[in-house]
Amino acid sequence: MKSSKDRLFEIAGIIKKYDLIKNATPEKLRLAIEEAGPTFIKLGQILASRDDVIPKEYCDELSHLRNQVKPMDYSLVLEILDREYDGKTDEIFKKIEEVPIGSASIAQVHKAVLNDDREVVIKIQRNNIYERMAMDVRLLKQIIDLFKIDKIFNSIFNFKDIIDEMFETAKEEMNFLIEASHTEEFYEKNKDILYIRSPKVYMEYTTSKSLVMEYMDGIQIDDYETLEKFGYDREEIGKKLAANYIKQALDDGFFHADPHVENLKIKDGKIVYLDFGMMGRLSSRDRDLLSKCIFAIINDDVTEIAHILLAFGNTRSNPDYMVLKNDIQRVLVKNKTQDIVQIDIKDFMNDFLAMLSNNHISLPKDVTMLMRGIIVLEGVLRSVSPKINLVEILGTHVKPKGLFDEDKAKKFLSKATQSGTDLVYLPNEMLSFLKGVNSGELRFNIEINDSKHQMRNLEQLVHLCLVTILDVAYILGTSLIVMQSEGKLPFIFYIYLILGGICTVWIFYRMFISRIRNRRG
Repeated sequence: MKSSKDRLFEIAGIIKKYDLIKNATPEKLRLAIEEAGPTFIKLGQILASRDDVIPKEYCDELSHLRNQVKPMDYSLVLEILDREYDGKTDEIFKKIEEVPIGSASIAQVHKAVLNDDREVVIKIQRNNIYERMAMDVRLLKQIIDLFKIDKIFNSIFNFKDIIDEMFETAKEEMNFLIEASHTEEFYEKNKDILYIRSPKVYMEYTTSKSLVMEYMDGIQIDDYETLEKFGYDREEIGKKLAANYIKQALDDGFFHADPHVENLKIKDGKIVYLDFGMMGRLSSRDRDLLSKCIFAIINDDVTEIAHILLAFGNTRSNPDYMVLKNDIQRVLVKNKTQDIVQIDIKDFMNDFLAMLSNNHISLPKDVTMLMRGIIVLEGVLRSVSPKINLVEILGTHVKPKGLFDEDKAKKFLSKATQSGTDLVYLPNEMLSFLKGVNSGELRFNIEINDSKHQMRNLEQLVHLCLVTILDVAYILGTSLIVMQSEGKLPFIFYIYLILGGICTVWIFYRMFISRIRNRRG
């Protein structure tokens, strides 16, 4: 393995060879990245979906990086397998095909036959891949520090964050025992979906650097001629693929993070997922916030989107709330002036990511992974079935579910209206005000000339807000109890009535005392 110094000279030589300093082109950059090896290929794959970072023509060219990696020599493949199986490779496999069926940045895949005649595929990790990528990451960070690249671009994006994200994801991909666990978990979560299938893992032959799975032939999902020849309906495939992917993300919280065409096949009327090295996981809180955010985006609710993003993301500094709202509004106006079925998800996602970066907000890693997965899937859907619109399916899936069924909701609204129509229909800005206070996002910029007088007025305003909120809660609470009692009031209703009355009287009393003190002062 090369030293850091030798590796640095090698990278510099590649840059010089393709003249990237003075005459860079998308094709030259792709060729240079391929020659530079796995670390740069993984970075290129991330940047391929980030036209907020690099020009679109470069993104389009880098998208071809996925499976164009030079394969390892067959002799090296056998050497790695012998090391993993303690020299017993021949006792396990009857045959291993010499030409790989896939060659990616971290591993390559060979078709094989077990000694009991079962057809399998073996995913073999490239030699010294972890050590080489770790060295490249260190060198890249040194280059960033040396040329102060992060300081130049800090207001737009952080190169080190992108590198760290790549390496963390790559480290998980390098442990094939994790991928085997992912494959089994995916199977369990989708086994009741009749049109979804995934390969079986042979754990007895799987190690951290060699993964043995059931061989799945099938038809590549973008082989449209063969699909139509065998009578498959591409629109049906598109609908099922989109619905299942949304189910993975928003229902299961466990989704395939790289759903490109080479990882999707059609076999016996089922969509087959392959390659579970990159998987995302969302907590129930993240799924709830994400669903609310999608619903708010569809309904152009800028205030709600801003609140969710601030609750969702990590901030490198205190974002300006009004600037954030204006930026969200610009993204929505730019991307939603057309009909919803014509929205380009890739453009929208990239604009959204750029807006977050400009406001120093970073979303959880798995959420950004999902956004990129959706971009990839949307590209698959556009080619498989252009009529399928992922935004529409998302909108259907994230419709909010109320606490009551339709009949109860009508009764509740009727009771609440009778109790006080003016209090039920609180202004939306009041709700925004309360959300801002609750999350600490609301800031006041007041010029106070007569501080005592202004503070008294502000105190009275706060008191008025408190009384209004208490009255709303009091009336809606009693209405809810009356509605659910169906004619017979429970004992707790009277306790609630008494306690509510005492609290209201106490608040008015405190306001009265405060007002007398203010007059004396």
